[in-house]
Amino acid sequence: MAETGDTTVVGADSHFKGELSFERTAKINGKFDGKITGKGELQVSQNAVCKADVDATGVQVDGLIEGNLNAKDTVKLNGSGVVRGDITAAKMVMTEGASFHGMCAVGPDSGRPASAAPAQSGGQAGGSPGGSPGGSSGGSSGQSPKK
Repeated sequence: MAETGDTTVVGADSHFKGELSFERTAKINGKFDGKITGKGELQVSQNAVCKADVDATGVQVDGLIEGNLNAKDTVKLNGSGVVRGDITAAKMVMTEGASFHGMCAVGPDSGRPASAAPAQSGGQAGGSPGGSPGGSSGGSSGQSPKK
């Protein structure tokens, strides 16, 4: 890997296997297999092949990523970009011509685990909609014995 200013670069003629971590910006021009973690932006160039799970602040895709993306800020899927995996991001931009195969969760709360999400009120699994507040009280059938 070469370092160009504040950018770490995997060259077009390189094939890297393993784990990559970076502080500012990383650019994949060649092939990468493994895991990528960064505090800055990951850039995957056109013709680059990245088979990795990615966790970064931002991700810009012009090439191919096979793996799950987790971006604290924005995923930019440009016209030649392809993602085969799930995306979790605060924001996502997808340009015409881009290809995405997977599931996505986009929004300010998308990165929070389900257990941290606000609880749904009511807890009426299997209950009827529009039922009385408080539900039934006592008795197994929930009906009073009036005739």
